[in-house]
Amino acid sequence: MMRKILNIICSGGTRYAKMCIIIAGCLMTSCADTFSQNIADKAAIAVTPAPNYTLTKDKSQKEMLTDGRYASVLSFWKDPAALGWQNVKQVTIDFSFDKPVQVSRVNLNTVTGQKAEVSMPLSVLVFISNDQQQWQFLGDMTEQSGAKDEYYKIIPLSLKGLQASGKYVRVLAIPNGSYFFTDEIQIIAGKDNAGKAGAYKTVSDNDLPGFIKTCRDAAIGKRFSNEASSAAVAKSAPLSVMSATTSGQSGVTLVPLASPFSPDLQAVNSPVPIETFKGLSSYSGWLISNPGSQSATVTLSYTSSAADLGVNVYWAKPVKSRDFKVIPDALMELQSGASVELAPKENRLILMKTQARSAGNGKVTLSIKDPRHTASSELPVSVGNASLSGYMNLRPDVNVWAYFSDPLLQGREASARQDLLNHYVNTFVIPPGILLPNVPVASNQKLQAYLQYIKGFDKVLLYLDFSVNAKSGFLSDAWKQSFLTWYDALMKAIMSAGISADNVYLYPFDEVKPAQLNTFQQFADWIKSARKDARIFATISNAGTLKSIGNNLDICQLFCSPNILREKQQNYAPRGKNWLYDIKKPTKSLSPYGYYRLMAWKAYASGITGIGFWQYADVGHEANATSVWDDFDGKSADFAVIYDDGNKVLSSRRWEAFKAGVEDYMLLSAYARKAGQQAAMDLCRNVLANEGQAQAAEDARKKMIKTLGN
Repeated sequence: MMRKILNIICSGGTRYAKMCIIIAGCLMTSCADTFSQNIADKAAIAVTPAPNYTLTKDKSQKEMLTDGRYASVLSFWKDPAALGWQNVKQVTIDFSFDKPVQVSRVNLNTVTGQKAEVSMPLSVLVFISNDQQQWQFLGDMTEQSGAKDEYYKIIPLSLKGLQASGKYVRVLAIPNGSYFFTDEIQIIAGKDNAGKAGAYKTVSDNDLPGFIKTCRDAAIGKRFSNEASSAAVAKSAPLSVMSATTSGQSGVTLVPLASPFSPDLQAVNSPVPIETFKGLSSYSGWLISNPGSQSATVTLSYTSSAADLGVNVYWAKPVKSRDFKVIPDALMELQSGASVELAPKENRLILMKTQARSAGNGKVTLSIKDPRHTASSELPVSVGNASLSGYMNLRPDVNVWAYFSDPLLQGREASARQDLLNHYVNTFVIPPGILLPNVPVASNQKLQAYLQYIKGFDKVLLYLDFSVNAKSGFLSDAWKQSFLTWYDALMKAIMSAGISADNVYLYPFDEVKPAQLNTFQQFADWIKSARKDARIFATISNAGTLKSIGNNLDICQLFCSPNILREKQQNYAPRGKNWLYDIKKPTKSLSPYGYYRLMAWKAYASGITGIGFWQYADVGHEANATSVWDDFDGKSADFAVIYDDGNKVLSSRRWEAFKAGVEDYMLLSAYARKAGQQAAMDLCRNVLANEGQAQAAEDARKKMIKTLGN
């Protein structure tokens, strides 16, 4: 009951924050026997690694873990009373006593906040020892908690019912994602009659790393199992959407979807007709479902009677996301006549991509055949006389920070380059580790190799990152002369690859911070005085920075937040180009429709001419964290929208949805020319007002195609 009261109060906002904190403290012990039995403050404390969370690391001290003070501001992680870590694999907190103590309970206070990407830890493991060589494993504190990731919630964890004795108590937290916070840990002395003395697994100090990894893997598996069970009860799991539809049927079924990009994969009675024109990509979806209790093998075939219609069919291979969802995402191409194996109760998402090369009418037929029966689905196809090539000058600029030096792209550079161009990416970013302005261009072999992939792009960002690379003597006369020599040589090399000088942009800082504004402005003023054609690019993540330097930028890529977009609309008279970007994660479970496709619609509604997101191929920045198929091999979730297959890259459902959005933007721009800007904006705003309905964009697209074809 106490926990229910806490949950209700904690959802009440700032006015109830202190009451929430007091109740959380009571819950950590139980107000009856309270703090008299808490002996944590009697121990010497060691914390590894040291707290490193940016906002509090200079104020937080390890002694705060046992001072009885709870975080007292609404955002737990902003209070110096809380210790915080970011981008660490584990946090070890050791308590050392003068003599053995009897432990009956261990408590830890933590927090979750989905909007800030603060997640529940995967595990909080507790060990006890007398010699720090042999450890008894007392349990995982998260297993006695039913807490889940929420918008914002303070979570008291507890490991109860212990009967253990030792001089050393170790609390080891395994974060899920980038952050872990705690403001108080308690060790309750005494005996608990419910405990089982001597029933604990013993682990040697040498075996501890392997044991911790096993616990982490088990926690991940359990969280996936729990999420799957919850989703099955709610009947909302993407791969279980057909469970009600197929009950009582025999044989494998083929069911058309309203949109292959919708997270809920809504079934429809008949396939959605393809209405398109030349060069435009169209996407259709089905679920192949095996409702039986035995495995099934089906043959999948497809034919087209529409003139000169390119057809590609994929199954969306499920991947596991960092938030414990299984998502059909990686697109594995299927040739007509391919065999598809389905486990009992398995559903497979099939995505068809069509692109017409000439006008005309016809149909596409998708069929499946198993030993018991055949099922087929026919899509009428109508291809108008208009051509997307006539609207290519209306496409938005696209920047997804595709670094050809990223581990995922090693050995796959050629495939990635073509994939980027196929998805309308026109911005080539050269990262700091490749640019090296302190090394002559002719001697920089990394840069020379990198430039071979520039062909086909029309804009170049030179990401200098002066937040790290501003060496001693920065902006001195000698530094300026050296930089100009390097810059001139690089510009010559870029222009020889067919890029015009006015499409090359210097990118001094990423997400310019207030403390960097003066340096940024000094560099921008100097380079523009020394090289009048020099152009400046910056990402802007707060409204104050936009006010300070927005008018001095040639390209201003704005973080997709209401505050920044409102500032841009109301107070900022843009001088240069305005682009939009976002950086949400875990990316694998972000909506292909709501996040990726509608990014272009949001940009159009705000009068913005470029879009992008972080990042095309980012799968981690640490050793052995290079697999895009494993979202748990690094400290945090992957960002990539592609997968690897030998020396090729594979597209994803999210990446194709983004491409559809870019084409939507072109159609909106063309529609505005023919039907008027107000008509295009009304159409755009209606789609955005119905963000949960993927069919809204398809309906709007059909209307635009019909108008443009007349």
